[in-house]
Amino acid sequence: MPFFAHIDLFSEYRRIFYALDNDIFSNTHRVVTFYIELIFAWLMQIFVPISEATFYLPDPSKSTASNQDYLLFLQDPYIYRYLFFFKLPYLLFDLAVAWVIWNFMDKAEHKRLAVLIWLFNPLTLFATYIFGRFEVFSIFFLAVTAWQLKSHRIFLASLAFAISLHCREINLMFAPFLLLAVIDFKDPVWRNLMVLGLCACIIFVVLLLPDWLIPSFGNTNLFVDPSQNFQHDATQKLFSLGYYWFYPIIFGLVGVAVYNWESSAKSHAERFIISAALALFVYFAFNVHSVHYASWLVLFPILSIHYNKHVIVPFLVLFIVWVLMWLLKTDAGVFTPFLAAPLSPELIGTGHFPSYFNEKLATPSLSLGRAIEIIRTLFAASMAFFAIRLIKS
Repeated sequence: MPFFAHIDLFSEYRRIFYALDNDIFSNTHRVVTFYIELIFAWLMQIFVPISEATFYLPDPSKSTASNQDYLLFLQDPYIYRYLFFFKLPYLLFDLAVAWVIWNFMDKAEHKRLAVLIWLFNPLTLFATYIFGRFEVFSIFFLAVTAWQLKSHRIFLASLAFAISLHCREINLMFAPFLLLAVIDFKDPVWRNLMVLGLCACIIFVVLLLPDWLIPSFGNTNLFVDPSQNFQHDATQKLFSLGYYWFYPIIFGLVGVAVYNWESSAKSHAERFIISAALALFVYFAFNVHSVHYASWLVLFPILSIHYNKHVIVPFLVLFIVWVLMWLLKTDAGVFTPFLAAPLSPELIGTGHFPSYFNEKLATPSLSLGRAIEIIRTLFAASMAFFAIRLIKS
């Protein structure tokens, strides 16, 4: 925990210390993540002095750290203590996810296998402790959602899911599959409509609650540059094929919805878990943003072990291909060489891996770009392999 950091982790806590220094306790963007980190940062100040120079943030709307800011952070004498405390809430939520997984499983052999995969898989270890991102907050509330569905506590599941939206907005992608999963085809239509309506209302109200309540307490969103809203019109890009992967993903998600609807004999939790996993497989088959996002792929396949799905080999394939892909796609600026990051020149002695590949392994017919395309295709194929194992009875 104390030895690795990405610039994103530093940027995240610059915002938190800015909020503490200025007595700002209202922020509608990822509000659950904001308050969790705010509480832990406040407690952190009891144990380690916070350097105002290191974390100085002149403009909260432009809060992503520059390389110069980051170098100042790396030279701070308390950096190892900072990194430990920054990641402490991630560790606690990581263990909380393991606890939920343990309670979700019924068989002892499933419990051991599922918890071991969660605690020691390279995707979540990298995302949480090397890259240093808060994905585990979102994953925890999604795990609770599945657990409550398994216990037939549908409204508590809807509440947990709504809370997860305030950790990661992309979870909204799972909302249709959650609502489809709560339908019980043995019940009368009026009861299903009532359950669906109440679940949708819980999600909608909790999702919009910060926007309704927080403005009365002060500023609503300090850490988003308002000028970016017009310069990067994502909606326009989506519907003008600016994102080439958009339409295949929509097609795939509709297919997942059909699967959910046609799996009426399965339980609420199984339908949600398999559908959410398939939705992520569709997403990652066509789209790769950042190395740490792959940690989203881990939870739902692990929970599927409860339903006797054979996921060990797909997990091994996924881990191997993920490592190969990001060895090739990475660059020297992704990790900090100061903190003995795994791809730093000081650690492996040959520079970062793309440079090594170009010098030692590349041929006229196999350039770095071509190798990345091949591994990227294999990564998409690993999604298909996983999907087959999860759909198969």
